[in-house]
Amino acid sequence: MRQLLIVILTVLFCLGCDPLRNAGYGPVSFSSDTVYFDTVFSSIGSVTREFRAINRGNEPLLIDRIYLGGGTGSPFRLNIDGEPVTGKDRVVLASGDSIFVFVDVIIDPSGANAPVAVTDSVVFESGGNTGRVILEAWGQDIWLFNNAITGDALWTEGKPYVVYGSLTVDTGATLTLQAGTRVFFHNKASMTVAGSLVTDGSFDKPVLMATDRTAEEYIDVPGQWKGIEIQDVSTGNLLMHTEIRNAVIAVSITSVDDGIPDLKISGSKLMHNTVSSLVARGADIECVNSLFAHTGFSTVSLSGGGSCDFIFCTLANRWEYGFRTQPVLYTGKGESKLPVVRIINSVITGTLPGEMAIDATAEEIFGKIYADSSVIKTDTLTNGWWNRNLFVRVQTKADPRFLDEANWDFRPDTLSPLVDRAGKSEALIRPYDIRNMPRPTGVRPDIGAYERQLGERRKAER
Repeated sequence: MRQLLIVILTVLFCLGCDPLRNAGYGPVSFSSDTVYFDTVFSSIGSVTREFRAINRGNEPLLIDRIYLGGGTGSPFRLNIDGEPVTGKDRVVLASGDSIFVFVDVIIDPSGANAPVAVTDSVVFESGGNTGRVILEAWGQDIWLFNNAITGDALWTEGKPYVVYGSLTVDTGATLTLQAGTRVFFHNKASMTVAGSLVTDGSFDKPVLMATDRTAEEYIDVPGQWKGIEIQDVSTGNLLMHTEIRNAVIAVSITSVDDGIPDLKISGSKLMHNTVSSLVARGADIECVNSLFAHTGFSTVSLSGGGSCDFIFCTLANRWEYGFRTQPVLYTGKGESKLPVVRIINSVITGTLPGEMAIDATAEEIFGKIYADSSVIKTDTLTNGWWNRNLFVRVQTKADPRFLDEANWDFRPDTLSPLVDRAGKSEALIRPYDIRNMPRPTGVRPDIGAYERQLGERRKAER
């Protein structure tokens, strides 16, 4: 009898200690009052966001109902504590406890070019207490390409183009991207050009080719897609006022016959790429008023013959994701011979002691490598290929003094050695910089892609 009494008392004591017993009504607290989503492309689900519903009271809390304010017609979807639901009733939270609520969203095609705001709320009812967490997303209708091959095509400003898997420009065909066109690539997606790629952007409306993770925090994150491969049968490629970012290798171009394929890059930015921004083997390339920056290996790699001109270009590299060993600009023979490289009115700089490497001797580069009126960071005593007759009016130790390199602002400041140090003849042919600003503004043009304008300051100082 005594043992039975002990058991009954123990059970009653445990019931009295139940943290969920006698739950009452009260306010619900939240880890965030609003959940924001990246731009969500039509028919493609968003990433999943989460928040917590918290009982900050001293007693157990009974939540009568959790549901989407938009009901079954809402584009948002709920998962509460790991269970996909449209809503949930009679949820009890112990004092200080919380539950996780996961939310994603799918937008139906609307046919509109501009993004459309999509909102809803997750409603929590506890007796007479009602709490809400606002859900906000921008839905964007798109043109979707999934492992596609295109012939002659014209892509335009408006709805963005989203590539899953691969996109191939067929042999003999030309894909033209007009000013303002946006192309977003999903994870591991790529573009292969067997025909021709022509991007006809402008400074006011550049062509953008980037990751489909469009949130601001991903703008400078590399390695989100593979990049653009231009094959040896391709000709007539042009990148005009184009930004290519977030790839593994932004552009790779390979030739079997020396000088084919060919590529012209003007007024463009190739940056935030895991390996390189430009890898060329045996191709003919002309780069003018362009920026190459922020890669894990050589930002530009040239080999196997062909030729490459850099005129009023900025090549600059720092890498915060690990230890970088390769210079900004690498030039080598590859499996055949050195390319012909001309560096005119350009800056090659970065965080390494030397940011230009040539896999050849001083004698071998004669007639192959030439630089004039430029800043090239290198140790002339140890590199083995330095030839002062081939590097005319070149500064080798100067700090370029960009306005705000940490925020990818490569304009020169007032004390920069780039200012008024470039040759005049090229400026006669190219009187505007990467931003379509006039050059020169001083007695001589400035070295690099950016011509300093009167009164320019850091963006935060404006």
